[in-house]
Amino acid sequence: MTAQPTPEEPGVATHGRVLVLGRAPEVMETVLAELVSLGVDAVGSTEPETAPTAFDARAFDLVAIGGGLRGPVGDSLRAAFLARNPSLRVIDASAPTAAVVVRDALRGTPQPTVDLDAYCARIGYDGPRTPSMETLRALQRLHTAAIPFEAIDVLLGKGVDIAPEAVDAKLIGRRRGGYCFEQNGLFRRVLRTIGFEVEGLAGRVRWMLPADAPRPARTHMVLRVVIDGHPWLADVGFGVCVPTEPLDLRTTEPQPTAHETFRLFPYGGGMLLQAKLGEAWASVYEFGTDPVEDIDYVTGNWFTSTHPGSHFRSMLNVACVTDEARYTLRDNRLTVRTPDGGMDRRQLDADALERVLAERFGLPVEPEWRTMIGQAVAVGSKAA
Repeated sequence: MTAQPTPEEPGVATHGRVLVLGRAPEVMETVLAELVSLGVDAVGSTEPETAPTAFDARAFDLVAIGGGLRGPVGDSLRAAFLARNPSLRVIDASAPTAAVVVRDALRGTPQPTVDLDAYCARIGYDGPRTPSMETLRALQRLHTAAIPFEAIDVLLGKGVDIAPEAVDAKLIGRRRGGYCFEQNGLFRRVLRTIGFEVEGLAGRVRWMLPADAPRPARTHMVLRVVIDGHPWLADVGFGVCVPTEPLDLRTTEPQPTAHETFRLFPYGGGMLLQAKLGEAWASVYEFGTDPVEDIDYVTGNWFTSTHPGSHFRSMLNVACVTDEARYTLRDNRLTVRTPDGGMDRRQLDADALERVLAERFGLPVEPEWRTMIGQAVAVGSKAA
């Protein structure tokens, strides 16, 4: 199936020949038609297994692998084409955004970036800025230690702005923390600026929910990072049980980290992340495997930060994790868990709570927080 390009619009550079690989003829027909309308010279194949021999890799500037080919098939295709043309660019491009992703890849459309110097200073990273597994591991570990999980602005009724400039000003400039849309939105831009291939996904939080609880909304943002053709789950924005290093999406085997052991497996059309607590597995969150548009995070963030049913509107929730321990604050109850299984839990009065926010979590406590702190102490003491 071949599509012929139409003349390019003035000022739009889409030079380069593209091969699109997928399985469904109707999807391929639609994607190629969209590429034609965008002025892209593309051909497609719905017989991907034969594509490396049916097409000359040297004749293309870019190969786009459809979402239905993720996994071993996609990895094999990527390796086969790169073996024949090492300079070839091979990307993942899932419908319904495949045509735009391909067009932007050809044009070199810049992704939202971040001040890497300021970010690295914020988390204390001075290592290589190359898209490698070693870099990803180091950034994730340092990020979760330096930038705390918190939703204090929601508790204060201010809402949360997840526009890149607002997130950077808050988490980097003002040295505040944030929740998943802010944390993983920032981390995604950092990784893209370095050169990683990364996509945003969305999930439903299952942490500590009873089995008969209503299914929650898809209000958790996570990331899929592809390194050398292999997909990894990266998350710096879950708080209480955030993984401190990337998790391999290709295996269902347990994956030990410095704190918990995690496992991932197919679940209801998506994936489920679980953490081992003692001898039992606890569900953390489930997530879809299709890339999510930024507008979906805007609506999810609006729900999480403004809906009366959002627990962030009624509870102080702060967390960070270092090599030494996990620190979790729920209202005025501070819990410290160490990698060896040790746990310390204590109730804080208002003065102690303010000190913990400033000294343990590194937050710039503001005068207007004092009322919130008093309310957290009252709620926590009553619950105790």
